[in-house]
This record gives sequence, structure tokens and C-alpha cells, in this order.
Amino acid sequence: MKTIGRVAELWRYPVSSVRGQPLQQIQVTPGGIPGDRRFALFDPENGLAAAPEREPRWRAALFLQALRDEDARLPQLRFPDGEAFWLDDSRLAARLKSHFGFAVGIGAYGGLDDGADMRFPIVSNRYAPAALHLVTSASLRHLADMAVVPLPDHRRFRPSILIETTEGGSFLENTWIGHEITIGSTLVSVTEPTRRCGMTMIAQPEFDEQPEILRGIMRHNARNLGVYATVKSRVTIAVGDPVYAGI
Repeated sequence: MKTIGRVAELWRYPVSSVRGQPLQQIQVTPGGIPGDRRFALFDPENGLAAAPEREPRWRAALFLQALRDEDARLPQLRFPDGEAFWLDDSRLAARLKSHFGFAVGIGAYGGLDDGADMRFPIVSNRYAPAALHLVTSASLRHLADMAVVPLPDHRRFRPSILIETTEGGSFLENTWIGHEITIGSTLVSVTEPTRRCGMTMIAQPEFDEQPEILRGIMRHNARNLGVYATVKSRVTIAVGDPVYAGI
């Protein structure tokens, strides 16, 4: 194995389609990161979860942030003015309606078997979530070079783990698919590429809409950037952990 970089950032997303929460370390199980993507915004009229990548009316979700303390039973939603509400706060519905301009509900993914919070309506996930989502700085730099765009902000891609690599000049994660890498002392099995959608080009706090990013991914890497991965047992991964690859 050779050292290829280190863990630069770790993220959890307590509410889907909402800005995430940076962490210094994460617990990971074969089922994913505890507290990650367990809740969703949804339309009470049709029961469908928010889809900012397809429906412009939902893009205001990316100006909210979801936060969860380790000891808290629920996440909070923080609005652009800094005001925050627990998900079960009776005032939240009115604040969400004011923010979006239409009624918005809070739902839980899964059911009893998945440990979902049954105080909330159950909504269907729009995709099958993976335990981990990895993105490297090498791929971001290579995309910028190939698409002739400024270096994309990694937050556009919503990774669980951002890896700062010592290598460049390629979509490095592609070489890991079907293999294992090591993060710290943890074996991580890389399962498939991450297929990208319109979420990558949408404006968010601190950066504007940039359609060239998705066009570049489509033209130069078959619409993929980053990879999905899993672990075999409960592990801890921390910022600064070295990353090794044996291929």
C-alpha cells in the first residue's frame, strides 16, 4: 500500500437536500453514518420528498443547514438569519412555509425496521443511500482542468469524506472501484461511482449556479465524480487520518 493523502473533512447530513454538518470524526457502520440522512423535507400535498436537482422551488433548501449534537435526539434546522428550530418544534412549519413560499413538512426515511422516528410521517427515499460517499481533491482539480472552470467547491458534491490527495491529474477514485482502500486503520470497500445530478450546479451560500460543472462531469467522466463505499463493521474515522491504496 502507498499513502495517497489524508482525510481533510468529514460531513453528516441529518436532513436530506439541506446543507450538512462538518465533524471532526464520524462513526460508520455497514448501514451508514448514524444520524445521516434520516429526515427529509417533503410536500404535504403529494407526499414527495424535496428534489432541488429537479424542481427549482426546492432550491431554497440548500440555504438551510441541519445540525445534530451527539446527545440530541433530533436535528435542528438553521435558517439563513441564524434562527434554529428542532424538527419537532410546532413553529417550524410556519417558518418553512415563509422560507419556501409553500407548505413544507418534515418526514422520516424508512420505517419501524429501520429505526425511523415514528412521530414523523414516513417518506420514500429518492435513491438508495450508501454508507459513505468519497470525493478527492485530485478529481476536483482534474475536473477544473478538463472543463476549464474554476476549482469547484467540494460542498457542491455533498461528500461524507473529502480526501486531500498527494496525486493529481486524474479522476483518482475511478481506480478504486471494486477494491479496498484504507482510511486510518479502517478497510473501506469501494462499490460504485457516484452518478451526478443537477445538485452539483445549483447556487448555494458562498457560490453561484454553475452549469459548466455538470456539463464537464458528463463530458469527461461519464457523469460520475466520487465513489460510494462501505465498511464491514462499526468504525471511527477522523479528520487527519492517512489514506492508503494498494492499487
